[in-house]
Amino acid sequence: MVPQNIRASFCMLIAIAAGGCGGGGGHDGGPPSGTGATVASTTVAGAGGAAIGIGGATGTGGGLTVTYDPNGATGAAPVDSLRHADGQTVTVLGNTGNLAYSGFAFVGWQTKADGSGTAYAPGATFTMGAADLTLYALWAGGYAYAVNHNDGSEGTISQYTIGPNGALTPMFTPTVPTGGNDTRNIAVDPLGKYIYVSNPTSETVSQFTIGADGSLTPMSTPTILMGPLAGGVLYYPGSIAVHPSGPWAYVLNTQVFDINQYTTGTDGSLTSMTTPTIVAGSGESYPQSITVHPSGKWAYVPDDNGGYDASISQYNIDQTTGALTPMSTPTAAAGPAYSHPYDMAVEPTKGEYAYVADYGDGNILQYNIDQTTGALTPMSTPTVAIATGATMSLSITVDPSGRFVYATIGTNPSTPTAVIAQFTIDQNTGALAAMTPPTVSAGGAGTAVITVEASGKYAYATSGESGWGNSSIAQFTIDQTTGALTLMKNPTVQTSGIGPSGMVTVGK
Repeated sequence: MVPQNIRASFCMLIAIAAGGCGGGGGHDGGPPSGTGATVASTTVAGAGGAAIGIGGATGTGGGLTVTYDPNGATGAAPVDSLRHADGQTVTVLGNTGNLAYSGFAFVGWQTKADGSGTAYAPGATFTMGAADLTLYALWAGGYAYAVNHNDGSEGTISQYTIGPNGALTPMFTPTVPTGGNDTRNIAVDPLGKYIYVSNPTSETVSQFTIGADGSLTPMSTPTILMGPLAGGVLYYPGSIAVHPSGPWAYVLNTQVFDINQYTTGTDGSLTSMTTPTIVAGSGESYPQSITVHPSGKWAYVPDDNGGYDASISQYNIDQTTGALTPMSTPTAAAGPAYSHPYDMAVEPTKGEYAYVADYGDGNILQYNIDQTTGALTPMSTPTVAIATGATMSLSITVDPSGRFVYATIGTNPSTPTAVIAQFTIDQNTGALAAMTPPTVSAGGAGTAVITVEASGKYAYATSGESGWGNSSIAQFTIDQTTGALTLMKNPTVQTSGIGPSGMVTVGK
């Protein structure tokens, strides 16, 4: 070891000759790694800051620099003219040079250009490491939200910004509590102003407003009760659908087999309709999810029926009141015997085709939609296999262009793999055809829900149950010609919560 007095004299000579001397040294001054992550994960520092380097003496002198990079923006990046010592507290600068990135909002700064490093808000502080540091501007073109059931305890919502490359970066407040237990499902209004989540074991729906920066704030009435908490049947609210024009919302109660019907106020809050509920299916049908047609005229509920005589319940939507009434043909057939229809997606551009994920026998059910009545009719090829060896699917989605379909798939529930099936849609018939390759890895241990961001360029898949060994979101780019998914360079981002399931995205 170099004696302290010799080291100090040496540093003084260096300082005179070169303008500074770094202290400490001998350790890794880079950002801390995530805890328990199998891949590089994003960490976030709020106003209190977090150390990105440890060790060395705190001081005001040194030879280390902090450089600010526009990260693709126009304008002038701020300049930190100070020299910092290892271990010194540094305050993050703001966007003083009016950096601008068309279509994106300035959020703060990050230690990696792709959004996978540590993020800092202007005014936050961090501890200088043993090397020069570059902070890259963090830009948001939209926001993403995933609900975590947290093993049945109070649920949380993970909040993310969506960068120019589609990568998710946790907000400075990475999660917000839902105020309810076992949170599973999430929905957003069509204007991207409000978020609703279902909390099955507390029998509530939580309500949030989306701020200008994308962060969630509970409404003045943060939760609404679906049914009695004591002395009655557990309602177990699940799937939520918001009408595409915004004034109505529907919550499916999977244990009492009915649908709660709501109007939405000017502040986004839910109020029960005059007819607060309507029976889902036959009343003994084990409904799984609810989907509203893009036209807002019709709604559909896949009914499991315990694997016997499964069906799809069909409803008309009153265009004045929003109330649901069964169609003249109240149900449509749901595939072969022992099928378990679960999640449903409607092609969004024409509204002529619908697809239902079947978690019982590894099929996707295909339907034509009558454009006058809304009734479903099985296509001439009523089913298509999800993938070779697949036995279940819990989520299905259609991209915004109406050309591609993606479904999460499972093999053995005790040892699930994270795999997404991918299909093209025949633009003349609506029939699905497997892409080449037919499946893509999601880079984790399981998949629950897949969603496509509004531009159609990116897709995200949640890892699902904590027992699957991962609490993360897989990130994909979408080939705009073929629709094929490719994992991003940073393939997953952690959720800071256990068991992420439902997920939505909104534009800026």
